[in-house]
Amino acid sequence: MKLKANVAADGAILLTTIIWGTTFIVAREVLDTWPPVSYLAVRMTTAALILAALFPRRLARADRAAVRAGVTLGLLIGGGVLGLTVALLYTTPARTAFIASLTTPLVPFAAYALFRERPGRENLAGVALATVGGALVLAPAGRWDANAGDILALGCTLLFATHVALLGHYARRHDARLLSVLQIIAAAAVLCSAWLAVWVWAAAGGEGSLPAGLARELSPPPWDARAAWQIAYLSVVATVVTFLLWTWGQARMPAAHAAVIFSLEPVFATLFAVMARGPGEWPGGRANWGALLIVSGVVVSEIKWGKGKAGKKEGGDGTETGAAPAGAP
Repeated sequence: MKLKANVAADGAILLTTIIWGTTFIVAREVLDTWPPVSYLAVRMTTAALILAALFPRRLARADRAAVRAGVTLGLLIGGGVLGLTVALLYTTPARTAFIASLTTPLVPFAAYALFRERPGRENLAGVALATVGGALVLAPAGRWDANAGDILALGCTLLFATHVALLGHYARRHDARLLSVLQIIAAAAVLCSAWLAVWVWAAAGGEGSLPAGLARELSPPPWDARAAWQIAYLSVVATVVTFLLWTWGQARMPAAHAAVIFSLEPVFATLFAVMARGPGEWPGGRANWGALLIVSGVVVSEIKWGKGKAGKKEGGDGTETGAAPAGAP
């Protein structure tokens, strides 16, 4: 029945959103013992190997144009995920999640910069709401309270917005599932190259030539039971499983409908962060209003005003490409 299919699709997207909400706190705990580049290299490589094993025929049929598109997307997502993960070293998971959610209202403006696709009134309204909300989150006590992690996370939203805009463009020309697999493989290659570059730097100039933050990458990360399950969860559940749920669910609903569900990601991230690390993870007060405005901006930016069918153009596998979930670390 159609009702059951709709409920199942909503459930798939909601479950994806909840899982992504947990990744901020789990990744933050991993970073207590693991250096960021080593952690991400292991996580993305594991996910890439699993996805390659799941879709070998699609990879075998990939042409040069698809590979070029996948590599481009992988460079953006790899850089964005690395920056967002490093941001967690300096700010809270809750603030990082809300800042990352600004990606969605920025996507139409990235599309305008790349393809001269003029943003609509709903996009302008969404950005206005999200901008005011972001200012309240970054200045919860009436004064500027942003730190290096907040600024880095804010910069990553530009990479993610560019990624989503290009994904919508490429998905109309190539198979969307193939692009997803290729970009995870490319992101894994980027992160493994970054990890290798640290070791080459240390070998050429000595360990003392590395900045303090990168010197941690030379120490063998601990492989205790807790770290193992955290890495496995982030690699298998938060990357591979959510990719499959996301692809299946969004193929069965308008992009605007999916965007409304995805807008709950920072809310779940905040709830999990407060439950795991205490109320100090969220400043409250003006930040509560800021969070509400950000979520409202995400929703408003995806709802079409006036006549016409809501939603975006479809990708190569029938999935709609308008919804832009924030990149989970």
